[in-house]
Amino acid sequence: AAAPKALPPSSTVAGPEMTAEGIEEHSSDELTCASLPPEINECRGQVANLSKTQAGSKFLQRQLLKGNEAAVAVILGEVEHEIAQLMCDAYGNYLSSIAFQACTVKQRKRMLQRMAPQVAAIACDKRGTHALQALIGLLTTPEEQDLLVSAVRPHIIELCVDPNGTHVVQRLLCCFAPPCTDMVHGLVVASLLQVAHHPHGLCMLKRCISQAKPGSRNQELLLSQLAKHALDLVQSPYGNYAVQHALDEWGGSWCTPIFNSLKGRMMQLSIQKFSSNVVEKIFCAAPPEFRTLFISELVDSEKMSVLVNSTYGHFVVKRALQLAELPQVHLLLDAMRRSIEHMPNRRMRAKWEKLMTAGNDRLGDRGAVSTRGGCATATSSMGGKSGVRRPA
Repeated sequence: AAAPKALPPSSTVAGPEMTAEGIEEHSSDELTCASLPPEINECRGQVANLSKTQAGSKFLQRQLLKGNEAAVAVILGEVEHEIAQLMCDAYGNYLSSIAFQACTVKQRKRMLQRMAPQVAAIACDKRGTHALQALIGLLTTPEEQDLLVSAVRPHIIELCVDPNGTHVVQRLLCCFAPPCTDMVHGLVVASLLQVAHHPHGLCMLKRCISQAKPGSRNQELLLSQLAKHALDLVQSPYGNYAVQHALDEWGGSWCTPIFNSLKGRMMQLSIQKFSSNVVEKIFCAAPPEFRTLFISELVDSEKMSVLVNSTYGHFVVKRALQLAELPQVHLLLDAMRRSIEHMPNRRMRAKWEKLMTAGNDRLGDRGAVSTRGGCATATSSMGGKSGVRRPA
């Protein structure tokens, strides 16, 4: 989630009058000198209250963007003491985002220390999350990153499953480098099931999968847990997407542990709403030897009659016919023919006969579909999906 727009940013927040060292060197007495604009002098002691109003927040943002050294020092000095509250305020969060750009590294570190006890509440707040994401993008020194990571570490899983907090953790992964990101990966892996079964946690898990490059330690840890819980995940309304994403990102050759965990389960998984999607993905991504093995489970199973009575099984068999070697196509067609001979549902039988006709087209044996029930033969093509796809 991108941070909301405040005032249009300039190329530099601090103008030529302000330097990083200049703000730190001013004493409180020097801030009363003639260089302090009269309107800012009148605001001293009231910055926090002003920042919580629309007009006041915009006024203070303009003063920061102008870059008057004394004015910036006054505003940042008062903002620093109320930073946690301002980040969650309807108008103060915009000022906070600009203040983070205007302050020095030392000031940012002090702000981080002040907000640390409340960082989880800030991250989960609908306004605080945007200000915190803006801050994360500015933390470039190891000391700053360590301060924030130390504060966030105890709350990582809580944030992963929060609609606002998940964007903060994803921002950490994008902007920080190891070992900070390794810490996030490790905590997500340790609570993989909790994260994978949650809609917001799934987004976080998919980001971790995308960032874990093939052959890396993080990929090894993730793959181990995905394989361990594969049967549970593929049947989950959210977890199935994690397995599919791993297949997409890493490729079938890296996902052998997942395939091994699902051996012997193809028939069971093919007739369920969520897992049937994964079975189709496996047929597409698996190396030839695994694809042949998994399709043979459909051919050899004594429960083909259950499969042909399943709407989801229809999509799985259609994909299998598209990808199977020709000998397996023959076996699939024979098994389907035997199973639909006495099917009482004429509409369902016609649907499967249409699929069988398409399979015969692939073999070059047009018009070969027939059943003892005498149902008319349908014609089709394997090129597209028949009917409306089940919702994912």
